[in-house]
Amino acid sequence: MSDATTFNPHKEEDEGYLAAEAGQGLGNNPYPSGTLRYDDWRRGWRIRNEEIRRPIKLGDGHGQDDEGYLAAAAGKTLSDNPHPSGTLRYDDWRRGWCTQTALTQRALRLHKG
Repeated sequence: MSDATTFNPHKEEDEGYLAAEAGQGLGNNPYPSGTLRYDDWRRGWRIRNEEIRRPIKLGDGHGQDDEGYLAAAAGKTLSDNPHPSGTLRYDDWRRGWCTQTALTQRALRLHKG
């Protein structure tokens, strides 16, 4: 067994995400203003806050980003985007795919998935 610790480059972002999930305010950021850790914590907090406040939830078959979101949940890759590059549909599909992929990665990091 190794005594080495694993490095999590998303530590502060995940902490901010969990803080928003727990209903904590943006002012609860424990890191000094102007630092990368402060910015990472805020990014995580904002990601979760936007998920909570989203009027149309992804995965329900509604919304412009849903097609890519569902494709990522089904194991499709980014290169499976069926829309022509440079179009709004391409960008919407990609955004949905990236959202689901980020959620999956975060769930794995937080041992929820």
